[in-house]
Amino acid sequence: MKKTGLLIVVIFISALVASVWIQLILSPDFKGFGMGQSAKPEVTHQSGESGGKTNASKGSGYNWNGHPVFIVGDSLTEGARKEISKTVGDPTIDAQSGRTMATGLSILRNWEEAGILGDDAIIIVCLAHNITESTLNDAQQVVDMIKPGQSLIMMTGHGRGNMAPINEYIRGLPRAYSYITVADWDLTIAQSPALLSDDGVHVAKSQGNQLYADLILRALEVTRPMK
Repeated sequence: MKKTGLLIVVIFISALVASVWIQLILSPDFKGFGMGQSAKPEVTHQSGESGGKTNASKGSGYNWNGHPVFIVGDSLTEGARKEISKTVGDPTIDAQSGRTMATGLSILRNWEEAGILGDDAIIIVCLAHNITESTLNDAQQVVDMIKPGQSLIMMTGHGRGNMAPINEYIRGLPRAYSYITVADWDLTIAQSPALLSDDGVHVAKSQGNQLYADLILRALEVTRPMK
């Protein structure tokens, strides 16, 4: 009888522990063994170096702090708005689900015409997810509108096959423009796919939003203005 009672207790405790463990794993904030935010933000600037190994701002004497930061983005940017604001400071963020590069270009032009974009503005464009026939051309127009004193950060997209051309285009920009930095979300989130939702595009866990914000911060740390 004693053995039977002990066995029942062991089974009960095991079931209780398993139940708690399952609930913990399913929690959106679970950081579990190897499932947390272990990815390294991947950025690239003109030197060709990436992954947080260098700090171009220190090398060039440029410090992004004190410069106005403008971010135009899509649903991922909107989802990480709180983390971005907390990590970066007080940027101007205009983000909406389904937004295309064409809409982002229009917003930037409106800001420019209204005199909102200063001569020392840092512009961050996170619009490589919703692809149209004009995406590449619109992205080039964003590049062309940058003025001396301003800098541009372009973010890659992740999770859809039709993003390959725009990602390739974005990754090639630093070779031609010293004032453009690539925030490579595609390579960054690929290191922690467990942070993504079932569609492979959107973030499912809060750590993913923080990783997104950390990537933007890392890109800001190495950005430099157009001379």
